[in-house]
Amino acid sequence: MAEQLIAEGETVVARLTVSGRHTGAHPRMPRPIHRTCSVEQIWIFTVREGRIAEIRAVSDRLGMFLQLGWDWPA
Repeated sequence: MAEQLIAEGETVVARLTVSGRHTGAHPRMPRPIHRTCSVEQIWIFTVREGRIAEIRAVSDRLGMFLQLGWDWPA
C-alpha cells in the first residue's frame, strides 16, 4: 500500500507498507511457517526521458525478521 508518493525534478520517492505471508523456503527459514508480516519500504526512482533510469530501495528487514520469528544474523 502506498503511504506517500513525492516527485521533484527527476526524482520520485515512494513510501510503502508491504505485507505478506512466509510460504516458501529462505536460507534462514527453510520451512514455511505461514506467519504474516508487514514492513515499511522506501523506493527512490530517477526518471530520465520518461523512463526509470535508476532505482534505490530500503526495506525494514530487521522488522520482517522479528515479525517472522527468525534469528537475526550474527
